[in-house]
Amino acid sequence: MVMWNFEEREGKGGSSREKKRYTPFEMATIVERMSAFNTSKSPRDYGSGEYFNPVEVHMASYIADNPGISATTVARDWNRTKGAVSQIIKKLEEKGVICREKEQGNDKTICLYVTEKGARLDELHREYDTRNYERFLDVLENYFSEEDIQKTFAVLDAWIELSMNWEPS
Repeated sequence: MVMWNFEEREGKGGSSREKKRYTPFEMATIVERMSAFNTSKSPRDYGSGEYFNPVEVHMASYIADNPGISATTVARDWNRTKGAVSQIIKKLEEKGVICREKEQGNDKTICLYVTEKGARLDELHREYDTRNYERFLDVLENYFSEEDIQKTFAVLDAWIELSMNWEPS
């Protein structure tokens, strides 16, 4: 079900979306819907024969990108509670995707690393997302220019960074 309600017009690169001015509430709704969609708990097979939900696989990739990171830092970077992150880490550890090691010279700090299995899952996940997002972007380019899409992602990236420290009134 497509919930788009916009008129198409001919322009550079095919049809494009009429400009619409979004209210702050509409913007918040769009961001919340996007967040809900991207944190879906629906497990999928990324090519390893095992099922992982998107949060698990993205956290495994984050740990692969940041070897030795602590759960506390993951929680801060992802704007989640330490308890929520610990639950995901426990699942990933039980599935053999990550391992914990004490930091050298500091028995208090536990560092996270991907295992061989985790490195393979990370690779498969990147291939899966690349393949699927390329297909989705091909469809999106029927409505928006590549420049518009790149600007949107630049705004979303800044949005995430700024909102990490934003205190709503």
